[in-house]
Amino acid sequence: AILTLTNARKELGTSTIERHISKALSISDSKVTAMLEDDNSATIILYPEDENDASPPIDAELMAAQINAIIRSGDASEWANLDSTCEPADDEEEVSIEEEDAYELWHNIPDEERTLHLDEIPNPDGVMILPSHCSSSVVTEINTTVMSPCEAQMKRDPSLVTFDNVDRVDVADIHTLSWDKPVIIANAVPKTTCSKKILDRDRLQDMYGDVQVRTGNRETLIDNGFTNSKPMSLSDALLSSKNGTTNTECGTIVFSPVKELPNDLITELSPLMKAFPCEDEAAPIVKKFTLTIASEGFGIGMHKHKAAMFMLLVGKKKWYMTASDDLKGVVDTHPGFYQELSSHKCIQQAGEALFVPNDWYHEIFNLEYTLGIQALPE
Repeated sequence: AILTLTNARKELGTSTIERHISKALSISDSKVTAMLEDDNSATIILYPEDENDASPPIDAELMAAQINAIIRSGDASEWANLDSTCEPADDEEEVSIEEEDAYELWHNIPDEERTLHLDEIPNPDGVMILPSHCSSSVVTEINTTVMSPCEAQMKRDPSLVTFDNVDRVDVADIHTLSWDKPVIIANAVPKTTCSKKILDRDRLQDMYGDVQVRTGNRETLIDNGFTNSKPMSLSDALLSSKNGTTNTECGTIVFSPVKELPNDLITELSPLMKAFPCEDEAAPIVKKFTLTIASEGFGIGMHKHKAAMFMLLVGKKKWYMTASDDLKGVVDTHPGFYQELSSHKCIQQAGEALFVPNDWYHEIFNLEYTLGIQALPE
């Protein structure tokens, strides 16, 4: 739903307005986007809590009425003026913005406001922390002495580099799959598809180092990662993953939509995107692709979304996965998710594609420097 709030308190900034509106409507902060307009109004976009295709549309008139009632009661004085009014947008086409404009809005968000709306989440040892771009390291009970990220994770998961219970199927046999559980598709990347030289870290830095990419860490990318991410040059992101001077478990992750990358790089990645296995040849799904690059340590923390496929091109990853129903009623998910709370675990090798079913929780640990492409339904 798209709403227009007149006479908004623009001096508060978009993040503060988003927080207050989400609280007023009892919805998650990440499901509200505010855009300030030149005429002192604000465009408010509300997203469904459940973004599955079957989700009912949000009633814009009902949401506007609730906001107006709060304004009239005086309870909105912290974020709206007494003469402010809220109403459904006259025409969604009038307030929709081009992708380039949306990218510019994201790029210009002050760093201190990128994660203010996020709630506390458990760190790898279950300690509740606020996601932040300010700190690139995680202080845990385990990592009290200098050790590598893998050594620290092996304290939580002794089978880190050995246990793997996910089925592997050759790409030629995917027609036999039911797609209701995780599966690794072997030989997913034909050796003739592209040269590994184009994925070399030093080459990427030399050729595309000045390119601005979206970055985050284990915590900041869990909820609405594209929005919460922070712009950084690819060169700085790669140097961060290469040097690892802080020996952190939760370092910088590149998480950039491929369509935002330079045309030359898109052209080089195009054969890989075309090589993604298709779940249904008769009705292929249009997919959006994201380039991910990370150093040894945690990838994105435990999260879930629509069915996805991840093609690993460089390195090795440990995956932890379980169906949503398996975690119903579970409050303390970490560090148990690395052992008994995840039903499926695997070690993904370069050249393999991993399928994660719809609504399955998953978390990633990079056993070494990794580069890959994620595919989600468009």
